[in-house]
Amino acid sequence: MPKRSITARQRRWLHDEIESWQTEGVLSPEQANAILTLYESSAEIVERRRSRAVFTLVAMASLLIGLAALLLIGYNWEKMPTALKLIVVFSAIIGAYAGGFYLRYTRGMRMASELIFFLGCLFYGAGIWLVAQIFHIQAHFPDGVWWWAIGVLPFALCLDTLLLHALLVALLGLGAGMEVFGLESPGVWFFGTFIPNGAYTLPLFALPGFIWSYRKNSPATVGLYALLLAWWVILQQFAWRWETNALYFIAAVGSLFLLISESHEPGSRFAIPYRLWGMLMVGGALVPSSFYRFNAMAFQSSLGVGGLMQVLVILALTLGTITAALLLRRRHYGATARFSVRAVAFIRQQWLPLALVLLMVLLIVWESFVRSPGFNPAHVRRAALVPTILVNVAMIGSSLWLIAVGLREDRGWTFTAGVLYFLLWTVLRYVDLFGEFGGFLGAALMFFLCGAALLGVALYWRRRKEVRHA
Repeated sequence: MPKRSITARQRRWLHDEIESWQTEGVLSPEQANAILTLYESSAEIVERRRSRAVFTLVAMASLLIGLAALLLIGYNWEKMPTALKLIVVFSAIIGAYAGGFYLRYTRGMRMASELIFFLGCLFYGAGIWLVAQIFHIQAHFPDGVWWWAIGVLPFALCLDTLLLHALLVALLGLGAGMEVFGLESPGVWFFGTFIPNGAYTLPLFALPGFIWSYRKNSPATVGLYALLLAWWVILQQFAWRWETNALYFIAAVGSLFLLISESHEPGSRFAIPYRLWGMLMVGGALVPSSFYRFNAMAFQSSLGVGGLMQVLVILALTLGTITAALLLRRRHYGATARFSVRAVAFIRQQWLPLALVLLMVLLIVWESFVRSPGFNPAHVRRAALVPTILVNVAMIGSSLWLIAVGLREDRGWTFTAGVLYFLLWTVLRYVDLFGEFGGFLGAALMFFLCGAALLGVALYWRRRKEVRHA
């Protein structure tokens, strides 16, 4: 039976605890050795880390070698006859895949086979464009990227490798961006309605990857597909041309990711990628919106129906996310509990993500009202105070929420992120409000206070860890 993977810190903790249990007579030496043999040894943990580092370097080397081979072929491409071109293209693809199967299933060289399969997928993508160039095939350019992704998908699902999932996500994200921002074909008319190119097949390609990630217990892969899904949702506002409140929409999508993270079981590792991407989107979007001058300038231009469309999309996504979360967490709240009881418990648990979603809806509606033709331009400066104050409150609430989650789940990085985000808000407000008056002395005082706050937080975290392990 393969040994269970743990970190070096977990190994040290387990070793110390087992020694304590032996001293107290809870475990015998034989039982202690039996427990330790279930997990990786210190040498095996070091070797696993080294293998990952080597794998990363070799993967980068394979990418560069593949690019070098393509450039070498391209240098002599025009001088080669058509038959030879086809032989070179298909020989490279078939040879790479055959070598990968041989190394994996005959020699048992798993890492080497993953790299060869990765190289074969690169050759497959290059072959699509080379064959099209040979026969002078003209088509919608992003279609080539989609066909490339289709060819990578079965290998990513069957070979159990993060590298090919990363390649698949990169291809799907690139294809979606080319569809939305491409100028070749902005969309089609369907029964009198214009449908813009929005890469609508992307969720279908991403769904098998999501299922694979959860079944294989791989939070890192979940993070890749979660980022891809966020990218696709954000692109829709540019595809449909209602990106006038882009920052608020991005923050709303990030809030829904926070809602998804909190819908997992407490302490679940699968919640981490959703929380990471969610806070990056929310935190990044709130920073510029927290400045009064930014909001005052944003209110100067007129606004169309884009704000209404954003509100409808946000509300639809929120309703769908809440419904799915309640259905998936039905066992957690109790299968016999009424829907209203589960909904109230869910809202209490998800107070920050839901508050952020409602705030983004409110800000979009407010900005649409201020930008309307009937609004008095003289009141714009006062109207800009509303989003400025609310966004600053949201930044403080987000930082406190991260600190609370870090304490609840004993996650140091989440706790630290909340502290740093609060300190960022403090520095931004000093620069925004008092930078012109405080000068060097004010800046010195600000950095001193921030340093003292960080020191206090570090001491508190250390004491808390000591109490938990006492």
